Amino acid sequence: MLFSNDQIAQIISNNFEPAWQSVRPVPTVTIDFGNGHKIVRTLHGNVATYVCTAEGQVLDILPGVYEPKTYQQQLDQFVKLHRMITESGQRAQSFALQQYHEQQSRLLEAGRPRATIVEASRGASITGAELGVRLVLRPESRLAARNAAVANKSTDGKSPDESAKPRFDSAADLANWKLLAEDTRINESVRRGQIHQYLAKQLADHKPCQPDDIKKWLYREVLHADLDDPYLGLGKVLFDDYPFAREDAQ
Repeated sequence: MLFSNDQIAQIISNNFEPAWQSVRPVPTVTIDFGNGHKIVRTLHGNVATYVCTAEGQVLDILPGVYEPKTYQQQLDQFVKLHRMITESGQRAQSFALQQYHEQQSRLLEAGRPRATIVEASRGASITGAELGVRLVLRPESRLAARNAAVANKSTDGKSPDESAKPRFDSAADLANWKLLAEDTRINESVRRGQIHQYLAKQLADHKPCQPDDIKKWLYREVLHADLDDPYLGLGKVLFDDYPFAREDAQ
């Protein structure tokens, strides 16, 4: 499990005030084989990681499950995002956050990598002493991304992520790892693009969000797990081809 990863748990403990909220009861399914044997299992739900101000305003969201390395990188970005916004000053914070989401949304819509929040020098004094640092967004150009990809090739022609692929004890473990990697890719492109676009619009309309304001939209439109749907999207599977629906309705 992602949150039982010691390194991730340490990062969260050192940098955030973590809080967990269950947004709906955990659903279970029971299969009765009719011969005295039953199987009871929980259905997989979904998860979202919010970073908020002390007042509860949502700054950004990680949708769904991630492979650990990318999740750690995004937690680091969350720390920098909070610093960048709070350094903007009280009056400028909302506008700075709106610009952040608008820029990220434009980049993802154009098929480019998201901008990275980095430290940049404010300048130097006459004596050469650094006056301080500030946090800024640095868009990654297509050329820079291509050059980095070429430079990061290992001697066997594989990328570092491919070379560092964990070893698996079974085909099932490998299949699960591939699904997690694909989920991470979709989270960081399609789903985060939706989130950036939505939060930018809310801020432009002077409607900063708290988690309760956005959760139903997030789970329905981004994670495709409608919290108001009692069947969690399984209604068609359960009922459309059920041959005894009419009899049961009588």
